[in-house]
Amino acid sequence: MGRRRTQDQERGLRPLYPQLPENWVSRAIRVSMPASGWRLLDGLVARAAEETQTGARAVGQVLMTLMRTEAAIAREPHWLDFERQKAARLLDSARAA
Repeated sequence: MGRRRTQDQERGLRPLYPQLPENWVSRAIRVSMPASGWRLLDGLVARAAEETQTGARAVGQVLMTLMRTEAAIAREPHWLDFERQKAARLLDSARAA
């Protein structure tokens, strides 16, 4: 019989899932990885699911955490970057002299 309308419902059916927080967007993605990667992701999602309302939000939380971690690592200066900058400064000062 499916889902039924409530008395005060003008049109449509009530949503199955809670409304998304502001600025959240739901998208379906297709991902391939080895079984070991899926086991790792499933473990992370299981831990995140304790704090979220739905499995999809748990996956989103895990992905956002991983992306933030990667972005933070990418922002950290590497010692080679310092050496390159130092060499460029030396070359510039040698050219100017």
